[in-house]
Amino acid sequence: MSDLDPLRAKIDAIDSELLRLLNERATVAKEIGTIKNRDGLPIYSPERENRVLRSLVERSDGPLTPQAIRAIYREIMSASLALEKDIAIACLGPAGSPSHQAAKSKFGSSVRYLFFADVADVLAEVKADKADCGVIPIDDPDHGLANQTLDQLAETEHLSVCAEIFLASESSDDAHTAARFFVIGRNSNPPSGHDMTLLILRIEDKPGALVSALEPFKTLSINLSHFASRPASRGSQDIFFFVEAAGHTRDLQMVDLYQKLSKRCRAVKVLGSYPTSAA
Repeated sequence: MSDLDPLRAKIDAIDSELLRLLNERATVAKEIGTIKNRDGLPIYSPERENRVLRSLVERSDGPLTPQAIRAIYREIMSASLALEKDIAIACLGPAGSPSHQAAKSKFGSSVRYLFFADVADVLAEVKADKADCGVIPIDDPDHGLANQTLDQLAETEHLSVCAEIFLASESSDDAHTAARFFVIGRNSNPPSGHDMTLLILRIEDKPGALVSALEPFKTLSINLSHFASRPASRGSQDIFFFVEAAGHTRDLQMVDLYQKLSKRCRAVKVLGSYPTSAA
């Protein structure tokens, strides 16, 4: 008998138990899906996903790395989502594109992917309830901000940014040098405890307007981590400023941020709150 035989037998026994537990987990997931579909609840819950993954990493004693744990559970969760419902994720094509890779890193291999030529079509598919979520690029280190995405987000209604994805390049796995994507859904997220909120501030294109608009963030000690600008609609001299504020929109509303901003901006639009990638 080889020294490997008893170890392989042990692995086989563990695999049998794992398979039993995975099927048991899948059965519970189907029951959850039945309740969600009955009550009209969204199938995908980013705050729940982040909380589960964070807890698993914290409870692990090794030797699996946090990255390995997340990768394994990404596919387990993907299989569970597919059992709860025929999940469809819209993204920019073709298959294998950066948007598709980013979507797979978030939703795994068991869901169905729909491919479109531009961001407007992705958003339209989600808005029409033909896709459960959409994945759209926001920026990357080589090409900067995705202006088409920003313009479409400024115009869209009844959709919400619900998660963010970082897709590392082949040369780096650092989030600061990775392409960034947003997950778009029809429902807003409850707080996860580690959230960011994306806002559009519409202000006049005149000296001092931006400084005035950002003053409430300073007064309330709200950190801003991302910043972009785009011209407003044709025929207007206004500017859209996209800012990411630390905290969930419920937290920001409680400190009267939006009321203070409305006094300094022509309009304020909340695009969504989502768990941070570090959560």
